[in-house]
Parts: sequence; structure tokens; C-alpha cells
Amino acid sequence: MGPGRGDQLVVAGMSPNSLTSSNSVFDRIHRGTSFIVFIDGLIVMYLFWAISSMISSSASTAILGFVAVANFVIWSSYRNRTKWAYWPAATLILIAGLFFGINAIDSLFIVITGNMGGLLFLFLTGWATFGSFRRFLYHFNPMYKIGYFNSDSNSMDFQLEHGEMLAACPKCMAVLAIRPSMLSSSDKCPHCQASLIDPELAAKYGAVEEE
Repeated sequence: MGPGRGDQLVVAGMSPNSLTSSNSVFDRIHRGTSFIVFIDGLIVMYLFWAISSMISSSASTAILGFVAVANFVIWSSYRNRTKWAYWPAATLILIAGLFFGINAIDSLFIVITGNMGGLLFLFLTGWATFGSFRRFLYHFNPMYKIGYFNSDSNSMDFQLEHGEMLAACPKCMAVLAIRPSMLSSSDKCPHCQASLIDPELAAKYGAVEEE
């Protein structure tokens, strides 16, 4: 990876040609995250409605309406990159991620007890948990913060430098710009700190080179 580029985000699955389009990479990531905030807001609405229904069925409708309005305001403000909505929107994603995680653990216990019918639900909730927490962690990325709070998002455009190519981290699947000829076994993913090269593979080809 080029110097000073470790914290830059690239949308997974994006083709190299699309990186040079007029829309900035941050705008693409932010649009996707805004959609996640909207969906997770619906899940949070359901959670509040379910909990309030157990406490007081008469108050559940009013609570549902209040949470619906609050979620819509947060989502709309986050989509428009209003400063105050940054962490409330991230909190919605976190709450939904915890909900998915609890359901994934419950599904895991069902599968362990021998009911293999829970495998599909385990996969879906596990994937949703992973995706939600990954989107939540975006909000700690300094480049994402700059893009959100800086109205000039064109400064976040991502350009491949000479000799670079796109590759996904084998652990967290973050897409990185790398220079294959400069990779070594000591190189780490800037997002999850996992090795970018499998140690066994590095040892195998390192031994070949020594011979």
C-alpha cells in the first residue's frame, strides 16, 4: 500500500473504472450506510414496540409513533450529513447489530441441540450481525469522519496509483489498494490488523526463494 493511504475506504465489489467516476467514493459508502440506517431504524421500531407491548399495550402505539418519528428524523438528517445525527445513526446500527447477534446466538443453540432447520436463520442473522457491526465501525474511521463532516466530499475521491491494484483483506474483507510486488508477511490490514498474506503461504514461498 502507498504511504498514508492505509485508512482510505474503498467500496467492496467496486470495479477499478468506477473509482474514477464523478461520484466520490465517500458518497457511495455514505448512501449505502444511510440505507442501512433506514432499515435498522425499522428494526429498532419493532424492538421498542415489542418491549412496550409487554409493559403496556395501551402505550405501545404512542411509543411506536414517537420512535418512528425520531428514527425518521435521524435517518433524514444523517442522509443529509447533519452533524448531530452522526452518532445517533451509528447507535441505531449498533442496536440492530446487537439484536441480530442475540438472534444468531439463539439460532446457534438451536443448531447445537440438533435442529438443523436453524442453520439458515443462523447464517442470515450471523451475516446481518457482521454487516451491522462493520458499518458501525465505519464511524470510527478517520477518513469516514472527514468525509461526513467535510462538505467538500470530492476531496475523498480514491485514485489508484501506478502499480496498485485492489484486493480484499482475507479476514474483514475490507478492499485495499496494494502494490503486490511490495507485499510482505509483516503487512497488516489497517482495519482489523490481520496479516494480508497467509503465514503458511509466506513461509512456503519464502523457503522456495531461499533455495
